[in-house]
Amino acid sequence: MVRRVGLIVLVNTGAALLPALLAYLYHPGGGWQYFWEQLRIAFVYAYTVGSLAFLTMGLTTPLLSGMPRRAWIPLLAILFILVAVVGSLISGGIFVVSGLYPSSRFWWNFRYGVRIALAITFAFGTSITVFSGLSHRLQTTRLELRTRQLAEERANKLAGEARLSSLAARIHPHFLFNTLNSISALIREDPTRAERTVERLAALLRYSLDTNSRPLVALSNELRIVEDYLEIERTRFGDRLRYTIDVPPEARECEAPPLALQTLVENSIKHSISPRRGGGEVRVSARCDAGELLVEVSDDGPGFDLSALKHGHGLENLQERLDALFGGDARLKVERRDGFVVVALSLPQKRVLT
Repeated sequence: MVRRVGLIVLVNTGAALLPALLAYLYHPGGGWQYFWEQLRIAFVYAYTVGSLAFLTMGLTTPLLSGMPRRAWIPLLAILFILVAVVGSLISGGIFVVSGLYPSSRFWWNFRYGVRIALAITFAFGTSITVFSGLSHRLQTTRLELRTRQLAEERANKLAGEARLSSLAARIHPHFLFNTLNSISALIREDPTRAERTVERLAALLRYSLDTNSRPLVALSNELRIVEDYLEIERTRFGDRLRYTIDVPPEARECEAPPLALQTLVENSIKHSISPRRGGGEVRVSARCDAGELLVEVSDDGPGFDLSALKHGHGLENLQERLDALFGGDARLKVERRDGFVVVALSLPQKRVLT
């Protein structure tokens, strides 16, 4: 708006100076008094006719842009003439009201001034039309680009949500079947423990359903579910499964993808506890460091190669979920440290809002 007003002032001032200078050059004997008189008249005509031209062209240019270009010239010529006539009438009224000229000279001033007004209108009206047309096209292009950008952002968001839902659907059945196998081993041997295990399974299933549409959950909730899962697996493996959980309170307040920690623990049990007659130890830890949440699940098993895992493996699914949620800001790596295989998950630190 400020730039448009500045342009109107600049154009109108130029339209006033040009005829005043021409009148002075053609009447050099008139002196500076004659120049200032012509400049005063030209200023009234320029700002009256010019402002009217800006207003008219600004309103009609969007309408003309939808018409064939060959129809523009006659329509613009008619508009320019109307603007010049109306502007001259208004200027003559200003001269009379201000006392610059008597009312008896109104029509004489009109016949004289309309020629100036026509020159101003045709000269600067064309410039205004071109400027308004370019501004209208620019605004239309910006609107189209913004609309397209919003559509692409929405499409990417929907694609990401669909991708996460697909990955979650692949994880939940796998998790459910493993848990049911743990329960089936207890039903005949220890009904009481089987009943407790069913309760834990119900909590796991409820958690799985409640977080199905949530990309992130509190790590404290993940730890509670992981402990339930480990206790369920302990009913299968007994003393073969030993585990510890060491997570400080500040890390428990951060967020992580649902069932991400359970996937890491399930992987340790599969590679470390299940295939070994003597079982093994699983350690779960987490800490906050330099704006990142670092979650580690360690076991004393033989280890595995992350790149050699079969398609559809839980860790592969987890990596795809991390890519969908965080892009390249989350990492999953495997290393051996102090006799333990460590699967480390690092992601941007986000605290749960309370």
